[in-house]
Amino acid sequence: MCAIAWAAFGPAVTNLDRISKPLTTDTLRSNRAGLGISITVLGGMCFAIQDTGIKWLSAEIAVLQILFLRSLFGLVLLRASTVITGETISLKVKRPWMLALRSGLNILSWVLFFTSLKYLPLATAVALFFSFPLFLALISVPLLGETVGLRRALAIVVGFVGVLLITNPANGLSSPALMMLGAALGWAIVASMTRILGESENTSTMLFYTLLGFAVILLVPQYWLWRTIGVEDYLILLGVAFFGVIAQFSVTKAYAIASPSLIAPFEYTALIWSALLGYLVWSDIPDLYAIAGAALIIGSGVYIIHRESLLAAEQRMAKAGG
Repeated sequence: MCAIAWAAFGPAVTNLDRISKPLTTDTLRSNRAGLGISITVLGGMCFAIQDTGIKWLSAEIAVLQILFLRSLFGLVLLRASTVITGETISLKVKRPWMLALRSGLNILSWVLFFTSLKYLPLATAVALFFSFPLFLALISVPLLGETVGLRRALAIVVGFVGVLLITNPANGLSSPALMMLGAALGWAIVASMTRILGESENTSTMLFYTLLGFAVILLVPQYWLWRTIGVEDYLILLGVAFFGVIAQFSVTKAYAIASPSLIAPFEYTALIWSALLGYLVWSDIPDLYAIAGAALIIGSGVYIIHRESLLAAEQRMAKAGG
């Protein structure tokens, strides 16, 4: 599956640095938005595959051990990916404290996410996580100075309502669900910080420090948590790391080259993959709430990109007329 995705998106990903440089024309701005959306869809698919692998392993292995091993495999795979993308990992960064804070929040979000994922159905967990665009829309205004128009804000809210429908509100919010909402809030902050850091640091550098932070911080609890695992589990972990690196690289780059409030709704495509994988692996079948929620989520995403295209066209016409 990943080979098919790479064939479709790989050529674009390998040329990201040229696109991520400052551009001024409306046409290039549109290209940046389109590329950001495309690699977000790729990242969503790979995240769903990664989540499935980690949920499967967490039935017998501690979440912190899984994340520790994933980070080690991820560092190796990241180094290999820099050969393909041409990006370099810089040990000297311009905003070390912000990068450290981003890495810390990223680690906290992932620990909350995968701890919650152990107890929730895959599609439900992912759906709850996608409450983050609502947080992101609020954070982007003071942190990034962005202006989110009324129509786009309403579309994001509609998407959030869809997320709530998927979780079936009648079931209430359990502790794992609250942890997932905490993960969503953390990821919204991380996404906003990625947009700022993307002006001075490349994607591989940001991902390197995140994975390194995972490895260093999670090394200590391994003394108490470590258990011997089989070859099959190591192979699954390698696959988890592989898809995780592609997913994190894709989404990190997307937020660095395009507006977070534009990119965020297209991470919803992970819901489709999660529902499919949940059915194939655990025989989870979405109910009417899930179907209605998915319709709202997809509809809001389509509307947002349509609205963005209309605004870009209006700006081009205004400049041409002026």
